[in-house]
Amino acid sequence: MKTLKIRDIILSTIALAMVGGCSSSKQDMEHILQAEDISMEQPAEALDILNKVNLSKLTKEADKARYALVMSETLYYNRTIVDNDSLTRIAADYYRDNDKHEERARAMYQHALVVNRAGNRAEAMLSLMLAEESCMATNNKRLEGLIHRSKGDIYGDDCLFSNAYDSYKLSHDCFYKAGLMEHCAYARYDMGRVLMQMREFNNAEREFIIARNYALENNDTTLLCDILHQLSELYINTEEYSKCYSVLNSFVEHDVLLYGECHYYCMLAICEANRSNREAAEEALTMAKMCEDRDNEDIEYASYAIYKVLNDTERALMWHEINKHRQDELVLEVLEQPILNMQVDMLKHSLEAQRIKRELIRQRNTIIYISVAILLIIIIMVIIYYMRKKNHDIAHYVETIRELQRVNSELPAAMNESIATLYRDRFSELNELCDIYYDHNGSLRQKNMVFTKLCRTIDVIKSDDSRITEMENAVNIYRNNLMTRLRRLLPRMSERDLRVALYTFAGFSNRAISIFLDSDPISISKIKYNIKQRIKKIEGEDAQIIYNAMLEK
Repeated sequence: MKTLKIRDIILSTIALAMVGGCSSSKQDMEHILQAEDISMEQPAEALDILNKVNLSKLTKEADKARYALVMSETLYYNRTIVDNDSLTRIAADYYRDNDKHEERARAMYQHALVVNRAGNRAEAMLSLMLAEESCMATNNKRLEGLIHRSKGDIYGDDCLFSNAYDSYKLSHDCFYKAGLMEHCAYARYDMGRVLMQMREFNNAEREFIIARNYALENNDTTLLCDILHQLSELYINTEEYSKCYSVLNSFVEHDVLLYGECHYYCMLAICEANRSNREAAEEALTMAKMCEDRDNEDIEYASYAIYKVLNDTERALMWHEINKHRQDELVLEVLEQPILNMQVDMLKHSLEAQRIKRELIRQRNTIIYISVAILLIIIIMVIIYYMRKKNHDIAHYVETIRELQRVNSELPAAMNESIATLYRDRFSELNELCDIYYDHNGSLRQKNMVFTKLCRTIDVIKSDDSRITEMENAVNIYRNNLMTRLRRLLPRMSERDLRVALYTFAGFSNRAISIFLDSDPISISKIKYNIKQRIKKIEGEDAQIIYNAMLEK
């Protein structure tokens, strides 16, 4: 029972060691989860709560990743512009190969936003693809719509307008299913922008009109300002100047010229020129040049359009050349950019290689942990085996010692007394050591010391030649020279066989003899049998006397 208790303690210690690590502060984790619940509706309050978190107490990787995820989302809802991925990468690296799809989708989306702002569109697109993949396992249509919209933005920046349109269309469908009409209106605005780039002006106009109606109904001035700018440009491209003039009047009517004054005056200048109002056109162009948000590209195009309409060929050609040169530079800039899909594929291969490497490291560590655990279990089993064997040996020694101290009534009393006197000090010492060993109050270390001393004492008995000689003298004196006769009868007998015969004549059992000779009782029985067989072959009185003595137990 004691051995089993020790084994349980050791196994428990091993289990704790393998689990390892300190748990994160419960209070800090409560702050993180509390902020997560309110981050969308009350981002400022959520940020205040997160600022109370003691980051030094977040020791688990999962807790660090959860904090990074919630903090990045809270900053996003607070409209804080972040282009440093030190925060989002913690969450992205943890959740990338994780099966927690809701957290994985959110983490990869936030990471995509940050790295895209930093100009790394390929990594942003791959992160969005991973987020989209996880959204398939969830029913978060709002997040899925945001992911598709961000993909559309990246495709649009890389002039992949067809891909951008498809992504914006998917985002609109997701927002519609989620009942987010405001997001639907912005998705239609994005679809209209891309359709303009694809020169599909009729479809673009349809999307802008639907989005404009929503903005008017819901007094969304920001969206309305965006749409009116796009519509005015669309009507200039389709040469529908009366419609463009009506759109420009809407800026004034609804007081929504929140930004883009330069663009507004450039469109107005073109409309006035097409109405043959040269003075008004040039005045509007002058106003455009004076705007704080001056856009040289808009001014150059407006100048060309005005002078072309007014038949000022020389000025029109000059501005046409300037505008053409700018357009050529833009085309070259686009062509020099790496192909997005190739970048994404390369990044995929890189991340897959990193994932495989991490998996191999994880497998290697698992094998190491299992190997260490197996090794520890083997060591424990060996310890238990030796402890049991030690207990068995002690029990065997104790029984033998008690047996040694019994008086053999079949032997001469004088010889019994002589041998008892010869070994009394050693037997007394052995008895005392055995009692200490079996004292359950003793420590494990003390018992080991006792056992070691016990074995040493028995070894002394085994190798004490002087006592062996005295024992042989006692046997010769009290048992009619048995040893002298045996030596004379079998002069070539080995010392080991002679020792077995001596102990037998002295009245020791096979078990006692096996201890003194580092053997076992069965082997001692075989030695005695061989001695008797050899004696049988010899005739004479001495042989018969020795044979009868070997039959004694």
